[in-house]
Formats: sequence, C-alpha cells, structure tokens
Amino acid sequence: MREKHALLAAYAVFAIAMGISPNHRADWALENSVPLLEVTLVVWYDWRHGFELTPISLRLIFIHVLMQVYGGHYTYAETPLFNWARDTFEWSRNHYDRLAHFSLGFCLVIPIRDICLRWTPLASSKSWAAFFSLTTITAIAGLWEVWEWIVADLAYADLGATYLGTQGDVWDAQKDIALAPLGALVALAVFSKWHDRSIERLSGAETPLRG
Repeated sequence: MREKHALLAAYAVFAIAMGISPNHRADWALENSVPLLEVTLVVWYDWRHGFELTPISLRLIFIHVLMQVYGGHYTYAETPLFNWARDTFEWSRNHYDRLAHFSLGFCLVIPIRDICLRWTPLASSKSWAAFFSLTTITAIAGLWEVWEWIVADLAYADLGATYLGTQGDVWDAQKDIALAPLGALVALAVFSKWHDRSIERLSGAETPLRG
C-alpha cells in the first residue's frame, strides 16, 4: 500500500516538473493524456472495485508513464540524452521514440498478464494468458499508430511530424508496431516467474499457477 502511494506521488511530482516550459505545449498535452489515463484507470479500479495489481505490475506501469511524461516534455524526437547518443554514435536519428514503443510492450504486458491470470477464465493456463497478453500488446501498438495518424493528420494537423516523431523514416509506423511485441516477449521471458510468485503472495495461493 505504501509503495503504491509513493509511486503515485512520484508520478505526480515528475509530471508537474515536466509540465514546466515544455518544448512544445500542444504536443506535451497530447503526450501526457495517455499516461494520465493509465494512472487514472489504475487508481479508479483499485479504489472502486478493489482491482489491486501486483507490485511488479505497478512498477512497470510507473516506468512506462514516466517515459511518456519525459518524452512529452522534450518531444520524442528531441530528448537530450538520445540527441547526445545520436551525435556521439552517429546514429541517423534520435531513438527515444523507438525505446518508447519497445517499452509499451515491455512495461504493459505483465500488467495485462496480471489481469488475465487473476480476473479472467485464462487463469487456468499461463500459456494462454501469455499469448493473449502478447496479442493484446500487438493490437494496442497498431491502434496507437492509428491514433497518432488521426491526431496528426485529421485533428491537429499543425503538430504533424512533431507528434508522430517519424524523423523522415517512411517505415516508422511499421517499426514501432514491431517493437511493442518484441518488448513484450522480452518482459515475459524475464518477469513471468517473478510475476507468478508475486501473484501467489498477493492471493495467498497454496499451489502454484498451472502452465
């Protein structure tokens, strides 16, 4: 409980700090809408329905929202650290946007697995829960690109490439979509056993989850 409140407070402080003089105010507002929605949903369902995620899920969501807030302050194509890396290693672009799409899968697949294993019929099979979590991440990645197109081309055309962060790459959307499930696969490989133990501690299960 204390950790949950600490993470929420840290997010609020960081979001406020990153809201001071962003590089592009309109882009900052759009970029922060998604992390704010994530946090609101987690808090709402926890408060109203007792929908408590495991600590590892909360930490990964926390990392994901911080990355989005940070990118929103500078715009994803102009984050200082990745500008330095681009210039130092002679990269063709600032790769923070790529990292953010990888983190979509890496940070959110475990929370989705959390829901699958604790509140759906998929609780009877870790394999199916992992598959559903992976396909959900892939679907979210595709919908994210559609959302970016709607915003950049139809709703806020003046933001254009600032919001999309394509940096001249015609295959940017396809690469971004591919990176999300790749991040999800890495997270499933790294965190699944840890996540299983976390679920068992939180639920007081006497027997391990089935494969």
